[in-house]
Amino acid sequence: MDPGALAILMVFGVPMIAIITSHRRKMLEMKLRATNTGDESLRMAVESLRAEVRSLRDTSTQYDMSFDNALQRMERRVDSLENHALSSRAEVDATRNIELRSGR
Repeated sequence: MDPGALAILMVFGVPMIAIITSHRRKMLEMKLRATNTGDESLRMAVESLRAEVRSLRDTSTQYDMSFDNALQRMERRVDSLENHALSSRAEVDATRNIELRSGR
């Protein structure tokens, strides 16, 4: 190769290669930033959904516990009414037995 041609190639070729590689590097950086931004927004959306699921789980647990407490109160009330009805019934039966024995 001719030394003049080699000098011209180096004078114009090296800067052109530098420009092209710099451009490619900048394009790749932009793509990576776009990907990272997309990944970050996706990560934030997933975390937001996780927080919402936690909140829903807590709320459903509270309602479940409240419902369970209400059922227990109702069971105690029914037991109390049944005991009261049984004791009243026993008193009525005892009074009738006494009346029957006394001949009334």
